[in-house]
Amino acid sequence: MQREITQEMAKDRLPRREADANKGSFGSVLAAAGSMAYRGAAALCTEGALRAGAGLVYLASVEPVVQMVLTRTPECCACGCRTAANGGIHPQDAGALRSWFDGKNTVLLAGPGLGESAAQVCNALLGKKAPWSAAVLDADALNALAAGKIKGPLPDQTVITPHPGEAARLLDCTVGEVQADREAAARRLAEMHHCIAVLKGRGTLIATPGGEVYHNPTGSAGLAKGGSGDILAGLLSGLLAAGLKQDRTAEDAAIAAVWLHGAAGDRCAKRLGMAAMLPHDIFADLGAIFAELER
Repeated sequence: MQREITQEMAKDRLPRREADANKGSFGSVLAAAGSMAYRGAAALCTEGALRAGAGLVYLASVEPVVQMVLTRTPECCACGCRTAANGGIHPQDAGALRSWFDGKNTVLLAGPGLGESAAQVCNALLGKKAPWSAAVLDADALNALAAGKIKGPLPDQTVITPHPGEAARLLDCTVGEVQADREAAARRLAEMHHCIAVLKGRGTLIATPGGEVYHNPTGSAGLAKGGSGDILAGLLSGLLAAGLKQDRTAEDAAIAAVWLHGAAGDRCAKRLGMAAMLPHDIFADLGAIFAELER
């Protein structure tokens, strides 16, 4: 049986921001994102993590992507990487990042815009004794996972965020089969990978390994554009990072992020129309919703 996510449920799961807090109080995110072919994904996911309240957000990407992102969000910390022959992050640099973040209580966000190097980069960052407190796997990281190219266990408190096409690849079935029984597909994803599964689309579903399923009522077709999922992945990782020290879980972060993302999309659609709105437009509406919830 599905539980419908409400505004109060989302609000109750947001990390508290005490008056004496500092940036160390809200954790950090490392976003392994972007490539020469897919640069905007890195900008959108890192801004999503920052807007969600993470104390520090690092971007690991090729230098041209890092430079572009810093012009938009100078608050982001740069982890510039060499460019591999396929235009993505050089896997050796990803391995060095894993060592550098050891013991730093960091959430890994991997996948948006990684392109052809996704499997090598994810394998360098994940696996046994990976240092991450939690992880969000999206986009190209999910394609690598579906192809069996990511070896070893996923970190505790991992969230995967497939759209129906990615879910079909993960489950080795058709998109039609996923859409015919979305609840069953979400449950299978969570059970198969022992993680929180966010099955995107109309009425996004969140499934837990224990069999619970949540239905999100917010969001519209205005979000059906490339880049929307990158923002959601960033929101998820930022909320995870900010909430881990307060005993918030990946389940909590997913519930809050999915509701907020959809609600911001709904407001944006009212302002600009579903056809004209762009994913980055929702940041203004997201800020307004956060302000209302904080009051």
